[in-house]
Amino acid sequence: MDLLPVLLPVLLGLTPAKQSLPADLTPLRESLQRTVTLSARFQQTKHLKALQDQLVTTGQLHYRKGGRLLWHTDPPSESDLVLEGTTATLKVAGMSSAQAFDLSSEPGMGKVFETLRAVLEADLERLTPLFELRIIRARPLGVSLKPRTEALARVLQAIQLDFDGQYRLLHVSLREPDGDRTDIAFRDHVIEKAGR
Repeated sequence: MDLLPVLLPVLLGLTPAKQSLPADLTPLRESLQRTVTLSARFQQTKHLKALQDQLVTTGQLHYRKGGRLLWHTDPPSESDLVLEGTTATLKVAGMSSAQAFDLSSEPGMGKVFETLRAVLEADLERLTPLFELRIIRARPLGVSLKPRTEALARVLQAIQLDFDGQYRLLHVSLREPDGDRTDIAFRDHVIEKAGR
C-alpha cells in the first residue's frame, strides 16, 4: 500500500498531553477550522533507494470535515481507499469485494494518518507530543515535523508540509529512515469554507 493514503484521517486513541503551538501557525489553524470539504488532484512519487527508481501514481482526494477521506488512485492501479475513524476500506478495480482493516493494528501508518488528520481537522496541538514542529518559512508557510519518540522515528525520519499563501496544502514529503521518500503534490483544490 502506498504511504500517502497514510496522509489523512485517523485517530488512534493514544492522545498525549497537548502542548502550545508557535504563533506562526495561528492563521493556518483558523483557515483549516473553516474548511468543510476539500478535494484536490494529487501526484504521488515514491523514491525507492533500493531500486534507484520512482513509482508515480495520480488521483484525487476528497475530504469531508468530521473525518471521512476518499483517496482515489487513477488507472492503471485504480483503487479507492476510504478512511473513517480508525477503519480503512480498500476497493481495488477488478476485485469483487472491498477489504476493511483497522489502522490501530498498523502503528506506523496510523501515526502518519493521525498527523494528517490533525492537520485537516486544525487540531495542530495533537502533533506536538508526537513531533517537534519547526517553521521553515512563514510565507508561504512551510512546516517540518520530526518524530519525538523512538518508535515513531523507526518508521518516519521527517515530514515536511508546504502550503500556498491561502494555506492550501501543496506538497507533503515523507522521509523514511531507510532512505525511501514519498513526495505528494496537490493541485486543483476545491474547498468549501464555513462562514467566519
